[in-house]
Amino acid sequence: MESREILPILALRQIRGIGQKSIEKILSMHSLFEPKSPEELLEILDDLHKADKKIKAPDIKTIIEGWDKANEIMEVSQKNGVTIISQKSPDYPSYLLKIPDPPVLLHVKGNVSTISRENTIAIVGTRKPTGYGSDAARKLGRLFAGDGFVVVSGLAAGIDASAHEGALDSGGLTAAVLAHGLHTVYPKENKKLADKIIEKNGALVSEYCWGMPGFRSSFVERDRIQSGLSLGVFVIETGTAGGTMHTAGFCKTHNRALIVMKHPKEFLGYSEISGNVQLISGGKADLVFEEEGDLDLIKMKLDYVKKELLADKETMKNKGKSIQKTL
Repeated sequence: MESREILPILALRQIRGIGQKSIEKILSMHSLFEPKSPEELLEILDDLHKADKKIKAPDIKTIIEGWDKANEIMEVSQKNGVTIISQKSPDYPSYLLKIPDPPVLLHVKGNVSTISRENTIAIVGTRKPTGYGSDAARKLGRLFAGDGFVVVSGLAAGIDASAHEGALDSGGLTAAVLAHGLHTVYPKENKKLADKIIEKNGALVSEYCWGMPGFRSSFVERDRIQSGLSLGVFVIETGTAGGTMHTAGFCKTHNRALIVMKHPKEFLGYSEISGNVQLISGGKADLVFEEEGDLDLIKMKLDYVKKELLADKETMKNKGKSIQKTL
């Protein structure tokens, strides 16, 4: 938590009316955002408010309250093994920085490096899967993790839990993206699974600070992080609405690989796979998975996406060096 902007960003997050987009704007307009006190933060916000009236300029009492609350959050996070990283941190996942709206802060419990590995795949699906889907998610989690991929999912009941468990079966790594602060686990019945993920060198990650409850909107926001951390999203089973379809949508926006499982004919008409059918028939799927032999093609596609993302990262690094030389 050594980054100097973490405390003031946390303070902003505690102020009503200042959300993710407002903070993104503040950071973009102020290149060195490292105020050391509430008074310095107020001065910065006052200056930015003069330049852009949409930026809120709270009174000093509100800022002090936010600053004090941010200090409390940092202390309780550290006490409970939660690391807070900003976009400037070397630990911030480079793939996540490529999406249009990366979280300004990430809260991570467990092995921070897990979410920055080069080989990552999100395996997602419905909370109420068929037995076939649940078994497939566990097997695929095991196969990908056993092959060195970090399996990313949302710790939800059903497909998500099976994917995490499969990864753990293989002795591999898995990361769970949560839609609330890391003070709790939802659903509660997956608390043991969450503990095992950390015990086995994986990670729990959230953009929400300690003590923040989950809301309907935060579950949708969580879905973009699952996609953003990954080279591709593997849809096991989904209806035509819900979180998995949101994740698939983000996957296409983020230019990651969308892989969709196609079920045997006897499952036609099942509501649990209606979203799969829609994604495949609508031409949204980059790859359709039917049998284990398709995995080689999937890995080739993921490798292509990785090369594109890493090439973009190298281009940005060289651009930064050129700017520094110019300066």
